[in-house]
Amino acid sequence: MAPPRVPVVGVRAVEALLNHAPGRVERVLHHGPSHGARGRILDEARRRGIALEATDEATLAGHAGDLRHQGLVALATPAGYVGLDELVSAPDALIVAADQITDPRNLGAVLRSAEALGASGALLTTDRCARLGPTVTRTSAGASELLPVAMEVNLARALRAAGDAGLLVVGADLDGVAPDTLDLTGPLILVIGAEGEGLRRLTRQACDAVATIPLTGVTESLNASAAASILLYEVARQRRGAERRR
Repeated sequence: MAPPRVPVVGVRAVEALLNHAPGRVERVLHHGPSHGARGRILDEARRRGIALEATDEATLAGHAGDLRHQGLVALATPAGYVGLDELVSAPDALIVAADQITDPRNLGAVLRSAEALGASGALLTTDRCARLGPTVTRTSAGASELLPVAMEVNLARALRAAGDAGLLVVGADLDGVAPDTLDLTGPLILVIGAEGEGLRRLTRQACDAVATIPLTGVTESLNASAAASILLYEVARQRRGAERRR
């Protein structure tokens, strides 16, 4: 039996899928004027021999649910999950792990930052965590369809396995050190907790270090996606500096 098709919704998400994983796209549904970004995407689908289907607003809305489809929905095979071993064995591994990020929009934003800033993969858990799906794909602008993602039952155990494989495990939480005081140039897994909840006790205990982003305003904390973006940028900054020194 063929696997079920999942809707990839919106201009950026569909474009990312066509450019980087066209083999997964079964067909592209479209409605409205075929110019600008939408026209460019339809031309790319034709060039790749992917079926196009002109349809109506109601059909697109039925696939998109509460997401804005922008006149485009691709029906594709699911991205699926990879094994944790595959992630931790990658050269210069940079993995973003989610601890209790249950909002799919927040997770999508985290994955968008992760892919854009050079992460090699992401780690989710079977419980207390959002799953890959249309909302995550749309919010991540398609990044969740490009970034290898592993799913584990027990996050603390997975982090210890990553540490045993040689990765530095750094959590984002209160009462830590400034990220620029840590050496983030080697294989690394960054653990991001949910806004307001932070890291669970066992998760924090599995970390080699805890990073706290210094804040100077009245706001006491950042949401998960903002914290992930800042920490990922610091990793990228340090790695660029290390590369120049070689």
